[in-house]
Amino acid sequence: MRLARPLLLGLLLAAMAACAPANDREERCTRIKSQLDACTGTPLGQLDCSAISNADLDRLDDLSQGIACQALQGVAPTDGDPLSATCRLLGVGCVGSVTPAPAHTPTRYPVVLVNGIDTSPLFRYSTRIVTMMRNEGGHRVFLATLTAYETPQHRTPELYERIREVRAETGAAKVNLVCHSLGGLDCRYLVSPNGLAAYLGVPAETIAGSVASITTVGTAHHGTRIADVLLGLLPDGDRSAMVNDFVTLASGAFSARALDRDANVRASLRTLSVAEAPAFNDAILDAPGIVYQSWAGYSRPLGAATAAHDALLADLCRTTDGQPGLPSAGKHDFMALALVPFADVVGKRDGDSPSLPNDGLATVASAKWGTFRGCIPADHIEQLGQHSLPDVNVRTGFDIARFYTNVAGDLAEQGL
Repeated sequence: MRLARPLLLGLLLAAMAACAPANDREERCTRIKSQLDACTGTPLGQLDCSAISNADLDRLDDLSQGIACQALQGVAPTDGDPLSATCRLLGVGCVGSVTPAPAHTPTRYPVVLVNGIDTSPLFRYSTRIVTMMRNEGGHRVFLATLTAYETPQHRTPELYERIREVRAETGAAKVNLVCHSLGGLDCRYLVSPNGLAAYLGVPAETIAGSVASITTVGTAHHGTRIADVLLGLLPDGDRSAMVNDFVTLASGAFSARALDRDANVRASLRTLSVAEAPAFNDAILDAPGIVYQSWAGYSRPLGAATAAHDALLADLCRTTDGQPGLPSAGKHDFMALALVPFADVVGKRDGDSPSLPNDGLATVASAKWGTFRGCIPADHIEQLGQHSLPDVNVRTGFDIARFYTNVAGDLAEQGL
C-alpha cells in the first residue's frame, strides 16, 4: 500500500481550491513540498501554489512538521479518494453517519469475531469495531484469529478451542459467530454434521451445541473467480500479474513461491474457488437449531458505476423476505486501490452483460447463505474497518462499526 501514498497525497493537494496568484510564495511552496516528501518518504509531484489558499498553505506547512509529519504515514486512506484524504488529514469533507446509532442491547450469548483467509493489518477487525460493540452495544465481544492460508479442516480446531475459552471465561452455554470472508466457511464447517465433528469423530451436537448463530459478511459461499485464476483453473487475464497483485495485497503468509509449493495455501484457495464450491456446499450441510444469516458488500473502482450495474445491484441485494436490501442514501464507495485489479475478474460474465456487483473479492450473489439480510456499501477491506479510512465513509455515510454493533443488537432482539 505504500505505493499508493504519492497518488493519495497528490490528489489531496490537487483538491484544495483557491485562486490568488502567488509568485512570491514559490520559495515557501518548494520548501513545504520538500518537507512533505521527507515526511512520506516518497515524492509527491508538483505543488501548485496558485491553486492553494494562504490558509491551506499554512495548514500544509503545519502538517509537514513535527508530530503531524510523523502521523502522515499512518493516515493516507486506502481507497484513493481525495475526499477521504481531506477528511482524514484536515477534517474537511467529513460527513455524518446514515447508519442508525446502535442501541444498548447486550446479546444473550457472547459474540466471537472470526477473521478471513489473511491476518495482515488490512484484514483484521478494527479496534473501533470491537470498542463500539462493547461500549455502545453492551456486547461481550471476543476475537478468534485463525491461522492464515489454511483450510477449514485445519482452522476450525483453533476456532473450537477459542469458543471453549470464551465459554469458560463468560459461563455462557453458546456463542454467536460473526465471520468475515473465508471465516464464514470455517464457521459453517465447524458446526456441520459432516464438518469438524466428523473430522474429529465426535457427535455433531458436541460442537454445534456451542453455537447459537452464524452471521457471515463478504463470504464467498459460492466461490470467487480470483481463487480459480490464482490456482490456474481459469485463463482470465495475466495470471502472473494477478499473483503479484495478490502478494502485494496479502500478508507474508502468501507468496508466489508458497502458491507453487505449499499444499495448504493451494488447498485454502481451492476451498474458495468457484470450481470447488458446489462440492463443499453439498457436503457441509447446515446444522439444525442454528440461525444462519448473511450480508454482502459492494464497491466500485473510483465509485463509478452504470445504470445497468446499479439495476442489477438493486435486484441482487433484495433480502430473503423480498425487502430492498440497499442503503437508501449515498453514492458508491471508492474501492480500496489494492482491490481494484481484482474487481473485473471477480465480476466477469459472458458477453456484454454488466459486471456482477462485488466487493473486490466476492460477488453479492456468492455472499448469500441462510437468511440474506442485504448489502452494505463497503469493499472487502472496509468491511473490517480498515484504520486509515474515515470513521464514516465520505461518499456513502456508512459506518462499519455501527453496522456490526447493530448486527449484534439484532441478534439480541432475536433472543440470542
